[in-house]
Amino acid sequence: MVGTITGDINYLDSTIDGRPPWSIQLSIPTTMRTNFAHSPIYVPIHDLRGKENSVNLDTNALEIVNYNGSIQKEFGDGSEEQKAYYKEIEEFLKKHLGATHVIIYHHSIRSRSTPKVDEECDDTHRNPVFYPHVDLDPAQADKLIKTELVKLGKDVNEKEKIKRFQIINTWRPLGSYPIIDKPLTICDYRSININKDVHTLIIHGKTENTTAYTISRNTQNSHLWYYLSQMRSDEMFMFKIYDSKPDVAQYAFHTAFHNGNGSLAKEGQKRASRVIVCHHCFRSRGTSHPEEELYDTHRNPEFYPHTDIDTDGTKQLVKRLLVENGGDKE
Repeated sequence: MVGTITGDINYLDSTIDGRPPWSIQLSIPTTMRTNFAHSPIYVPIHDLRGKENSVNLDTNALEIVNYNGSIQKEFGDGSEEQKAYYKEIEEFLKKHLGATHVIIYHHSIRSRSTPKVDEECDDTHRNPVFYPHVDLDPAQADKLIKTELVKLGKDVNEKEKIKRFQIINTWRPLGSYPIIDKPLTICDYRSININKDVHTLIIHGKTENTTAYTISRNTQNSHLWYYLSQMRSDEMFMFKIYDSKPDVAQYAFHTAFHNGNGSLAKEGQKRASRVIVCHHCFRSRGTSHPEEELYDTHRNPEFYPHTDIDTDGTKQLVKRLLVENGGDKE
């Protein structure tokens, strides 16, 4: 365990054009990527090595889990390896989160060695991002969820009947070398003043603009930043982008940073980050279904103590099942 180190966080300070913060998608060549006037601040970044279980999604908006899957190398878009990896992550998140459905809607692979020029970047191959951000704000998250519901063949109005949505990123290294230089750091949700520190970020894309969040330094220097030293390919960060449950951690600001202890970094280090959209339960615990939507296998919850059948009813059911299966009801 390395312990606490010092790293640079490129907080939003102001904008050079006086407009709200904006950025141009990394896959789009441009001479001006953003209007940020960054204020690099060196802050303590706390190592979670040996304390992996001290954080969780609902309290801190991040977790560290083990990856026991088969994919250890970079894969091509649409390849069998990609399909296998998506399936692994889907099944893991269903089990870990108790999810009814998991939809992977995007992935990106970011090189840790020499930065790519714009022409080498595309939607799934990018350079690390060196400013703290949340990928989507709640309005954009809501739009994404409705889009994914339509892809599932659901009416967007189904959203109101679903118990909970989350959008979760997973992040892990690829290859045999641990991540030393340019690791990921994630901010504890509890340390953020959401009314003063958080700012809407407009991201200009190829066909449409999206909205996300960036963050400024607070005067109390209260932000708690975490990383995992020498992170290996069998370890994986999970961190929140959005959660519809209001009384838990909502999102995690995250950024790459330059590690002063990273001189041993290997050429060609890569990481794979997986953007996962999330779990939702199609048995409503919110708005009840009207009676015309109910039938034998789709019902609202019951809010009184009961058993499903009494002794006489059990005897009658057993006799009926015996007859239906060719047995003697006596």
